[in-house]
Amino acid sequence: MAALGHVGVGFAAKRIAPEIPVGYLILGAWGLDVVWCIFWAAGLEQYPKPGGTAPPVWSHSLLMAVIWSGLAGLAASRIWHRAHAGVLFGLVFFSHWVVDFITHPMTAVYPADKGLPLWLGGSPLVGLGAYRTKLGVNIGEWGTLAVGIIVYILARRRFSQRT
Repeated sequence: MAALGHVGVGFAAKRIAPEIPVGYLILGAWGLDVVWCIFWAAGLEQYPKPGGTAPPVWSHSLLMAVIWSGLAGLAASRIWHRAHAGVLFGLVFFSHWVVDFITHPMTAVYPADKGLPLWLGGSPLVGLGAYRTKLGVNIGEWGTLAVGIIVYILARRRFSQRT
C-alpha cells in the first residue's frame, strides 16, 4: 500500500504536464522504486529487514535521487522532444524522494525502516516520519491518492473543454 501516495502524485502531475501520458507520470512517480527493484535484482541493494540491512543508497539516497531524476528528465525530453516535458518528468521522478522524506522516519520507528540516506555509504539518515502509525499511513496514502485523482479529473475536464 505504500505506493498509493506516489500514484496520487502521478495523477496530480497530469495538470502541469498535459503532454505526458498519465501512465508515464505514475511510473515516473514510482521511479525510485523501479530503480530499487533493478538494483535489488542485481544484488546491489537489499530488502530492509528488522535490525538488519543498510538503507537503499543506490536508489533512494538524496544524491542518487537527484542523479536518477536528472537522467529521467533527460530521457523524457528526448522522448517528447521538449525540454519542458523533461523538466516536469524529472520533477515528478524526484517527487518520490520528497514523499518518502515526509513519510519515512529518521530513526527506526519500524525496525525495517531506517530513513533515507543523504548520500552514499555511512551518510546521515533523514525523514520526517509522518507514517508513525497505521492510521497515519492510511490517511496519507489514501488521501494523497484521492486528491491526485480529483486533480487529474478536474485537469482532464479543463483540457477537454479547451478543444
